[in-house]
Parts: sequence; C-alpha cells; structure tokens
Amino acid sequence: MNMLATYVRLFAIGRAAGRGSEGHGLRFTSLLCATFALALAAAVLVAGFAVYDGRELRGSARAPQYVGVADPDRAPLLVQVAYDDVGGAQRSIVFVDPRGGGVAPPPGVERWPAPGEAVLSKALRADLVREDSLDRYGKPVGSISEAGLEVPGERLAYVRPASGLLDPGNMTTAAGFGADERSVFGDRESLPPLSAFTFLVVGMLLFPAAVLVVVAARSGAAGRDRRVALLRALGAGTRARVVVNVGEAALPVALGASAAAVVVSLALPSNLTVPVVDFVLPATDLRRWAPALFAAVLAAALAVPAAVTLLHRTGRAGHGTRPRARNRFTSRRMAWSCPVFLLVATRGPDLLTGGGSLWFLVYVCGVVGTLATLPALIAAGVSALGRLLVRLGNRHGRPGALIAGRRAVAQPGVTARLVASVVVAIGLVTQIQLNTSLLNDAMIAAKATHERIGDSMLTVSSAADQRQNRAFLRDLPEGAQGLALEVESSDNRSIALYGDCAALRALNAPCGTSTADPADPRLQELTAWFGGGAADVTLHRADPPERLAREAERLLIVRDGGGDLPVGEVKEAAFRNLPAPQVMVVAGEWLFGAAELRDPAAWTLFLGVIGVGLLAFAAAANNLGDFLRFGRALAPLSVLVGHRGVFYAGAVWAILVPLAAAGAVGVLVSLWLAAPMTAKGAVLTWSFLASLLVLAQILAVLFWWWGSRSTAAQAAGWRPTAD
Repeated sequence: MNMLATYVRLFAIGRAAGRGSEGHGLRFTSLLCATFALALAAAVLVAGFAVYDGRELRGSARAPQYVGVADPDRAPLLVQVAYDDVGGAQRSIVFVDPRGGGVAPPPGVERWPAPGEAVLSKALRADLVREDSLDRYGKPVGSISEAGLEVPGERLAYVRPASGLLDPGNMTTAAGFGADERSVFGDRESLPPLSAFTFLVVGMLLFPAAVLVVVAARSGAAGRDRRVALLRALGAGTRARVVVNVGEAALPVALGASAAAVVVSLALPSNLTVPVVDFVLPATDLRRWAPALFAAVLAAALAVPAAVTLLHRTGRAGHGTRPRARNRFTSRRMAWSCPVFLLVATRGPDLLTGGGSLWFLVYVCGVVGTLATLPALIAAGVSALGRLLVRLGNRHGRPGALIAGRRAVAQPGVTARLVASVVVAIGLVTQIQLNTSLLNDAMIAAKATHERIGDSMLTVSSAADQRQNRAFLRDLPEGAQGLALEVESSDNRSIALYGDCAALRALNAPCGTSTADPADPRLQELTAWFGGGAADVTLHRADPPERLAREAERLLIVRDGGGDLPVGEVKEAAFRNLPAPQVMVVAGEWLFGAAELRDPAAWTLFLGVIGVGLLAFAAAANNLGDFLRFGRALAPLSVLVGHRGVFYAGAVWAILVPLAAAGAVGVLVSLWLAAPMTAKGAVLTWSFLASLLVLAQILAVLFWWWGSRSTAAQAAGWRPTAD
C-alpha cells in the first residue's frame, strides 16, 4: 500500500472513530459552530480593512485640489465647507462655485447644480424629509451616487449658493477634485480610526471565537486522548495521528467553513445593512477584497483542525503512579477579596475630588480586581448552593437535586467556570460600552442645557452683511424673533441683546433698555455658556442688523411666548438669505461631540452581544460535555428510580439554573460597576442589558434541553457489562 492510500485509510478511520465516539453530537456541533464563528470573525476583520480602504480611495477622489490664486474671482473653482445639524448629528455641507467651464463636478455628481440648487446624498435627503425640510439648502436636483460617497449611508450635500450669497474671500480656491489625501468633509471627522475598529473586532469576535475553538477541540477529549495514545503505542507516527484527527474533524469543519463562505457571498452582489448600527456595507469594497475575504475563511478552516491536532494530551496519560488531585477552587482569600474590589470600584472614586487620571485609575483597578476575583467567589457560592441542594434533596426526596448538589460539592469548578465565564464576559463588554459612550464635562453640561430649554433658543452666525441679515429676519417663521447678541471680552463678562419691541417682549421685557429677567431659563443658559455664569443680561431696543454691523457677534432667535422654535424653517430661512450660515441650539457644538459617540456605542452593543453569546456558548458546551460524562456514570440510576426524569431534573440544577443565573448576575454586577461611569455621563442602555440577559436565558434553555435529552438517551441504551 502506497503512502497516499495509507493516509486515505487513516482519514477514513478518523471519520469512523468520530461517528462512533461518545458525545459525537456535541463535538460535531461545537466544531461546526466554532469554525463558522472563527471564519466569520476573520471575514468581518478583513471587511473592515476593505471598507476603510474604500473610504481612502473615494475620499481622495473627491478631495478638492487646492491651489493658490491671488484673485479668487479668477479661480477655476471656489469651495467652502460648512456644517449643519441634521438628524441629531453634524453633517457636511460643501458650498461650490465653479468659475471655469473646464472644471468637472465632484465624483458622484452628474452635473453642476445651478445657483440656488443642491445635490444631496440619499441618506441626507431621507433625514431632511423626516424633518420636513427638504429644500433647506436650495432646490434638490439629484442625488450623489455611491462613487462620490465614502460609504453608501454617508450624509453629504453639494450646494451652489444663490446669487448674492457668495463671499469669495471666505472660500478656498481649487482647480478641481482628486488629491493624494482624503477630503476633510463627510464622515471622516466622526469616524473612529482603523485601529479602534480592529481592537473592537479582535476583542468582541475573534477572541470569543478562538475560545470556542479551544473548547470544541477539547470536547470529548478523554476518549480521543485514549485513541491517540493507542495509535502511538501501535507505532503510528505524528503524521498518521494528525491524519486521523483531521479525518474526525473534517466534516463539521468543512460545513462550518462552507456556511461562512455562503454568508460572505451574500454580501458581495449588493449592499447590506448591518442591523442595530444601521450601517450600509459597500458591496463594491467587498468585491474588490473578495480574495482576501475567502482567504480568511480558508485560514479559519485550516486553523480549527490544527487546534484539534495540537490540543491533544498524548504525553501525559499513563505516565507516573502518583495520584492527581482534582482542580478545585479553594482560594478563600480571593473570594473575600471580590467584595473589597467591588467596594473600591463603586465607592473609591467618590473619595477623590473631581476626575482625572487618578479617578480613572482607581476605578479601573476596582473593576479589574472585581472581575479577576469573581470566579473564586462564584466557586464558593456554588459549593454552598451544592450543600443546600443536598439537604433539600434528602429532605424532600428529590434525586435530581441530590445528585446535582453532590456534583456541585465535589466539583465546584465545573459549574463555577460556566457561571464565571458568562458573568465576566458580560462585565467586560459593558465596560467597553461605558468607555465608548463616556462624555466629558462640557458634553454633559450641553445635554443638560438642551434637556432644560430644548429648541427654544437658537444662535445664528455667518459672514452676512446688513442687507442679508435684514432679509433673514424678515423671512423668519411666524412667532420667531431675532436679537443681536454681544458679549464683552473682559474679566467681568457681560451680555447685551439688541432687538425691536417684538423681540424684547418675547423675552418678557419692556420695550426699552432694561435688565433681563434672571429667572428666565433661556437666559440662564445663555449666561452660563456665553457669560461665565455670573453675567447679567441687558436688553436694548435697537435694530439687530445695524448692531451686527458694529459690535454684536451673532443673532439670537427666540419665540413669542416661549416654547420650541420650528428649527427646520429657521434653517431654511438662514440658508436662503445668509452665506454659509451656522444655526445651532445653545451649546450645540458640544452636543455634536456627544452625538458622534452614538455610532461607536452601537457597534459595541452589536458586536458585544455576539461576543458574549460566543463565550456563553463555549462555556455551556464545555459544561454540557462534563455533564454528559457525569450522565454516563449515572445511567444505572434509571434502573433504580424507574424513570429518566432524574436526568431532566439534574440538568435543571447543573445547566439551566447556573447559566440562567449567570446572565442575571452578570447584568447585576455590570449595573453595580457602571454606577461611577454613568454618574460621569456614560450611557449603559437597558436594551443592551436586556439583550445580554435574554441571550443567556435562551442558551440556558437550549443546553438544558440538549443535556437532559442526551443523558436520558444514554440511560435508555445502558446495559450492564462485566466490568
């Protein structure tokens, strides 16, 4: 027999051995899921590189070619980048004015818009429609195609101002579009770097998938280790043993890799929207990186058999006569340290005034210490619960509780590993989400300001002249009044507002010079952000446009009788009459910064739930394997008790209750540890915690049903043997 035929025969032996091994179904499913998870995680990482590479290509293609021209009126193209709040976030508005006939429009735009027209991306158009403000920047005359957007869901607008709204002195001269570096407008300013995305995918997907691979490779390890030891005793070399192991794992690995390849293939023909984060995945980039995507799937398919081969313990079995002690969690010191670290994490930062690096260091030490010592505390709790189950089982004649309690007392580490893995995973992913959503003091104050006064006061700044400002004030929606805002730059900063009688009455002030009502919440917020919190506001009867031409900094828009302003209508009036206006609520620039954290938090939620699910699946699969081995030893009990209900009851206490409790304890510990961070402005959403809790309960029921059915089937097939 030649070498190839020998390897084929060994491969077939491995396949047959896998089908006939104990716990074959669990091992087959674990290997399939592990391969699928690892391949998909690797493909997601490669897809991230593809999307960022596509952003670079398209961002460079639309970047203006800035040139220096002495006379802006003789430049081929004038460009000015502005920003606007749409959909609760800051979006880029690019004002363009082509002066030469030979300048091509930016990528994705079929023709130059005429004066007073705008070209919008589809996502921005949808946001403007929801705000009932589609004509905000001018008449929309088409959409920006995907060739002109970094990603299909990007919000972007090219606007050609109407006649009289151009100020060449405030615009940048350019020769066209297409540069070596990406454009500064669009999603670039709010986009996390590639390193942040890589860290998130590696921590949330690749690491849990690798843990699942290790657990799947060691599933049913005792029987396979004996088989490998037998092959070794019979003279089989390393290659022969590798072929046998690969033959055993080949089918589930191939099915898992094929399923991952199918998922990758589904993302290639057209754009897909990632759930939760509402991100449109550009199929163009994925098709360009298709070889790398399928190479990642293939690499995962090769890594799993390698792990199966390398994780066999062939050198330990049968050597030495010294009895081995069981691995048991006996470190009471670590168990008692857990509450101490929990106290440090939740109360330690309160002892420090303010924040800063020391505050964060104390908190991190407390969190890391809590999660590191939590398994020991859980092990102690499992032992105590086991003794309680033994007493209850004896007292009420419940064999399932009695057996599960005896097992928990004898082997607390088995259940503790299951519970601790889920609890620590939930704790880690919630900490990542908290840090992702953490706001600074200014952002927290800005959100508090908006909660108190809403959209009842807007500021408008632009490079408008007196005529344009006057036209804007005339064009305001009914009930909206404008005042000129002036802030003196001195040690004792003071605020002065200038408006006509109607505007002064909107602030409950007489028509003349007076001091504003200090109890007005709108003016309180105005002094807090523009006057240092201690300034008085004086009101003067004057013409706002005339005052703006002298010393005032910007316009302040309020509404008669208070209440929220029609923001969309005010912005439409501003873009119709002012050059590149900036309209925002009080402290709006800090609200923009807070809004930019929403997307990273959504990615953390989406990937975090998947990562916790993988770790929980790995822990449950490991615990189920131990329970199946334990169930084989209990098979004779079916003869004594006369029914197989004892296995269902035992699985309740060994699998269902621990895994369900792990989800609840993980959420509770996360809430406890999150208190200092939420007090600093971080956000821990209830939907995120509920998703983790529901996921743990689903896995608990699934593995309880699987474990109880499998052990009951083993008991049904048990026959006494002369051993």
